[in-house]
Formats: sequence, C-alpha cells, structure tokens
Amino acid sequence: MNKNILIVEDEFIVANDLACFLKNQNYNIIGIASSVNEALQLIDKQMPYMVLLDIHLKGKLTGIDLAKKLQVMGIPFIYLSAYSNKTILDEAKATKPYGFLVKPFREKDLLITLEIASYHVEHNLNFNSQLEQQLIEKLNRIPKHPKWEDTFTEIAKAFQTNIPFDYLQMGLKGDHINLSLGFNRIGLQDYQIIGLQEFSNISREDITTLKKIQAEGMFEDVSEIFNNAQFEELQVKYPFEKLIANCFQAQSSMFVSFDFGENLKLNLSFYNRKNEVFLRTQLDVIQKFSTIFIKILSPLLESETQNIETTIQPKIPITSTEQYIGFKKIIGNSFQLLNIFDDIKRVAPMTTSVLIMGESGTGKELFAKSIHEFSPRSNKPFVVINCGAIPENLIESTLFGHDKGAFTGATETRIGKFEQANGGTIFLDEIGEMPLEMQVKLLRVLQEKEIERIGTNKTISIDVRVIAATNKNLEEAVEAGKFRLDLYYRLHVFPINTPSLRDRKDDIPVLVDYFIAKFSNVKMDVSHFVLQKMIDYSWPGNIRELENYIERSVLLAKGSTINELHKPLNTINIKNSNSASNELKPLADMERDYILSVLKLCKGKVYGEGGASEILKIPTSTLNSKIKKLGIKKGDIY
Repeated sequence: MNKNILIVEDEFIVANDLACFLKNQNYNIIGIASSVNEALQLIDKQMPYMVLLDIHLKGKLTGIDLAKKLQVMGIPFIYLSAYSNKTILDEAKATKPYGFLVKPFREKDLLITLEIASYHVEHNLNFNSQLEQQLIEKLNRIPKHPKWEDTFTEIAKAFQTNIPFDYLQMGLKGDHINLSLGFNRIGLQDYQIIGLQEFSNISREDITTLKKIQAEGMFEDVSEIFNNAQFEELQVKYPFEKLIANCFQAQSSMFVSFDFGENLKLNLSFYNRKNEVFLRTQLDVIQKFSTIFIKILSPLLESETQNIETTIQPKIPITSTEQYIGFKKIIGNSFQLLNIFDDIKRVAPMTTSVLIMGESGTGKELFAKSIHEFSPRSNKPFVVINCGAIPENLIESTLFGHDKGAFTGATETRIGKFEQANGGTIFLDEIGEMPLEMQVKLLRVLQEKEIERIGTNKTISIDVRVIAATNKNLEEAVEAGKFRLDLYYRLHVFPINTPSLRDRKDDIPVLVDYFIAKFSNVKMDVSHFVLQKMIDYSWPGNIRELENYIERSVLLAKGSTINELHKPLNTINIKNSNSASNELKPLADMERDYILSVLKLCKGKVYGEGGASEILKIPTSTLNSKIKKLGIKKGDIY
C-alpha cells in the first residue's frame, strides 16, 4: 500500500516528532509544510496518500481552506487540532475529513486514526467502483426508444438511486437538434415531467421569456458541483438557475457536460433540496460515460426532427414498475424520506457500517431493517440490541456470549448477539449509551472481525454487518469524553440522518390514513380541522407519538370521522392578533424568527460581505447547520 504522508503543521517540533515517529512505522514522509501554499507546492511534486493537516495554520489561509482544495483533488486528510469545540467540529466536518485528532494525542491514537482513515479510503474506492459498475449496467439496459422523451425518462430512472437528485434537467443540443426536458421527483421512482409549458406554468414566466432565459443559462461547457456560495453565485449569473432553485427549492447542483464533437452537446444538471449532497467521485464517474450516451442517444441523433422542445409538452407523471418491498412499512413521499430511500438502496449491497442518527420515534430501526432487506444478507439473521436497555455488567455477555462457569450464575454456555447475527446484520440501537469500556471492545470486533466469549481465550471469527443508531449528538459526546473518537469515525462511514416529523409535515396526511387503517376495523376519516391541527403540531415524539395519538383518537371517535381534539393537540393555544404579541415562544422558535428576519434583510444571501453570517457574526457552516436544523426554506425567505 502507498503510505506517502504529507504533514502540514506550522509548529516545527510537533511536525518533526510526527515525521520521526511515522518513519519508524514504515510510513514515507514526502514533506513538511507550514502553510497552505507550501503544501500545494509539495503536492504538485508528489501526490500524497494522506495529509495530516493542522486546522490553525499561521497566515491568511487555514487548514480548512486547504482541506477544501484537497477535497477537489481527491486527497484524503486527517485534521490535527488543539481544540475540539463544536464550532470547529462543525466546520471541519463540512469538509469531510477522514479523521480528527485532538492535541495532545498519543502515538497509538495516531496509528489507530491512520488505520481507520485507510479503511475509509479503501471503502470509498470499493464504493466508487460499485457505483460505476451499477450505473454502467443500468444505462446499458436502456432500450432504444424512437421518442426522445422516453429515452430521457429511462436515463433519469437509471441515475436516481446512485445520484440523489430532486430535480434533473437534461438537454441535447446540436446543429439539427434541440431537446430539453426536466424531471421533478414526486415519489420513490415517480416523476413529474417538466416541458417548456409546465415550466412556464410553475415559474409564471411566459414561454418567450423562458426560452430566452434558458438559452442564456444552458449548455455551458462545465462539469462541476455547486454548493453554498458557489450555488448562490450561479443563480446570480444565470437567471435560469435561479428559476430552478426557486421553483424546486434547490440548495445544490451538479452539472455534467458531454461534448460529442460536431457541435453536439449533452448536459445533465442534477439538483437537490439539501446542501453538500453531490460528491466529486459521482461527477468523475459520470464523466466516463460518453461512449454509453452516444449509444443510447444514437436513435435520436438519426431523427430528422428539429427543436422538438417547442412541440413536446409531456404532462403525465412517469411511474416506475419497480417494487420497493423493503420500504412497505416506511410511509411517506417527502423529499427528505426519498433521499433516505436512495441512501439505503445505495449502501445496502455493501458490507459498510452504517450510523443512523435522529430523534426518538423517527423509525431508525425500520430504516436499519430496510438496509438489511435490500442487502445480500436479507435471508440471514437481523439481530436487534438496545444498548441503553442492558445493565452495564451484562452488556459484554449479551453481545459476545459466555462459557459455562465464566462467572457466578453462568450455569451454561450462552451464544452472544454477534454470534447469533453471524452472516447477517446486527443493529446496535442507542449506541451512544454504550459504556466506554465496551466501546473499546466493539472497536476491536469491527477491526478484527472476531470475538471472544467471556471465560475463554478462544477467538471466534464472525461475518456481521454492523448498523448502529443513536438519538444523541455523538460529536458532543466525543467532545465530552463520553464516546470514543476512533469508534465514531469507524461507524461514521455512511451516516444516515432520519428527519423529524416536523421536518416532513407533507407526510402527515398519508401517515394519518395509514394509522387509521391500522387501528380501525371500519372505514374512517379525519376532519380537515383536526388534520390541520396535526400538521401544525410539532410532534416532539415524532411518528411514534403520532401513531399513539391516532390509536387513541380511533378508540374515542363517536362516529366514522375523527373530529375531536385530544391531548396534547387540544391544549395548544390558538394564535390570534390579540395574543400573538404576548405569546411566549420556545427559544428555538425565537432563534428561527431572528435568523429568518436577517436572511430576509440580506435577501437570502448567506456568504460574503453583507451576508447573514457576517451580520450574525457566526461561521457560515454554523449558520447553514442552524438553517437546516430550524427548517428554514427558500420559500420562507423570498
């Protein structure tokens, strides 16, 4: 394995000690840099396998600035920092490091972190290889269609699982052809096809103006990812991009351009309602498909039809016939949920560890089970263990088992949960409650893929996929010394964040119907008044609380319609003009109102001079996190 390491550290003694130690461990140190510019010069001479990067470098540019460049170059890096507060962790996490070491650290910690980082690198290589192979297979299966809208639809469906988009704009332009079509995702594999007329209706721009704006904004010779400030700048430069962002609540985009020669170009523009979704590796993979697209598009190129987009106005949503059996108990079609479905389909075939994070009651176990059911291990055991429900003195025995006589009361040999899950999946719920001593042993199991029962030195090899879940902020637990950093990064290979019910209120009506059907033996419905109260309520207990509320409402209903409110919905104060000024709001609501007012003042600008982050005097990454957490959408600002 290539072990070329670049050290970027402005404290000479620290950097020199690191270099000496790593050389003794058979790593090759290609250089020591004390600044960003010096590091870039060394990288130009020799590409490192890994960069050890101090966050706080002297000079104008910081380690985080260099990290952004390393991301683009595809070079893995590990942060070194003398501080580990949440603000720094948030800023560092946004650059997707392969590890994080807090100074002072032990030599053993450095080796473990490098080992974990190497594991992540290897995983990403395998993941990207499988991503490429999956896309090639899907694209090659696309039949030749005489109609271009059918071909574009097949391309959209082929990309959906592997490239997480909420809206996709495709265009093919040449001397004798001018095609353009959009796909707005409205279901798991359901799309609203957006032709010129549909876009005109949604954007409220007349077709003549829309054609002019579209011509100025499309078919740029660019393949790039746009997030944060870059995405905002894109909207300023191209009005068509601003229209898409406003109409479909896009927060990020990825453009892929293919130049087939003879003035013929294909553009794929992917958009997502979340930030920092698209990966450089995805872009690199798609750019390899030029030959495949020529093969797919050849029937269109042979057509004599010109400027087809002026006559084709598809209006019927396209629905895939593919069955998603593994999602039968997860109800909803909100974009947050659809993105998680994509993540599950993407990670399920792998052996990768998955960390599911979210509030209590958001269905983390259902998501874990879906990963198992979509995986090659689906016919093997799925073992669930709640780490917070087991007494500390029994957790090791529960997980790894014990031999007869291992301790007082051990009257027989007992197989642990890991052995029970052999060949399948183990779901470690509430992983944040696991004692530190057990965290060390779990890390060893993840690294060495073997366990020891209590009372014996014999090791037992296991083949188990680990999915962990928590409702705690593990980064804060790491900072407080309650959760091991190395275990966090080992589990955090593929994180999935389950949205709270208040963040996916579009799903409440369909969830209500589902639970009514579950608990009622006769056909029932819910009044508009009660349904609206359910939508307005914050549901701190999430789906579990909603389910319990519907069950109680069904039992107490006096007829075939639920039209009465029960606790806690009947205790909510009704806002009116007289009481609004005197209403006491929760701190989170006050913070949301304040941030929203600043964003409106800045006309939605977050970054740079005059932006909201400057006025609020907080880092842009922190502001973005707050915007996401508080559920502030573009529609709230404009």
